[in-house]
Amino acid sequence: MRIIYKNFIKSWELFFNNKKYILLGILSDFLFFIAILTSWFFVSNKLIQNYDILQGMANSINPGGVTNESSLNLLSGQLDAINSVIKSIYLNLFLLVLLVFVSFVLFESFSWLIVKIVVNKEKLNFRLDYFLRFVGLSSVWFLLLLLVFFIMLMGISEDANIIAGLKVFAIACFSIICYFAIISYSYLLRENKIWKAMKNAFAKGIKKIYVLLPVLIIILLILFIISSLFGITYQIPFMFFVFTIIFLLIYIWARVYLLLVVREI
Repeated sequence: MRIIYKNFIKSWELFFNNKKYILLGILSDFLFFIAILTSWFFVSNKLIQNYDILQGMANSINPGGVTNESSLNLLSGQLDAINSVIKSIYLNLFLLVLLVFVSFVLFESFSWLIVKIVVNKEKLNFRLDYFLRFVGLSSVWFLLLLLVFFIMLMGISEDANIIAGLKVFAIACFSIICYFAIISYSYLLRENKIWKAMKNAFAKGIKKIYVLLPVLIIILLILFIISSLFGITYQIPFMFFVFTIIFLLIYIWARVYLLLVVREI
């Protein structure tokens, strides 16, 4: 496990020796999270409004009160209005996914490029072909996550056992997808080809799991410690700001560490 320890030390050395680029990466990640929060607040307000309208319409429907053609037309109009609100909910959900995806590819493509610059000691050069490859790779993983989400929706039931099974399914799928996705972005920086990044992510992700999984566990353990400390000290003034900075630092350092390991396997 020398590769894990050696690159852990080296990642911190690179981290502190490239403050200018690290700050650029942190800024990009910060803007990404701001964009996500803004998108969520914007769309969630619309979803809450749609839900309130839908609930009010549902309570006003009385199928038993249909006694003549006039009341039947009234009921039909109410159902059409409900369908319109449901369509609005779907459109808002689609808008949220689209905003998240656009925010991710815009800001995280730059952040991952900063990681490559730090590790390979290159100059900053944001090329269109790199951005398009990042968009293509991200599209694959987003579509897989959406597929898992729709499978869960199709399986929703009042049965507690089914719900518990869906939760296990969702956690397992999310963990597996994230594992291979994170590795694939590291290989995209090395291979410069989407299909090679995907191929190596699965091949090395399985073959070298005894190296890559401990690396990710170390990263998650550090994040867990930070979140636990925040849970203890969040009432102290300015602690939220302090831990936000620490989280952003660890977020970009983790990718430097991972890319260093990936280069050697």
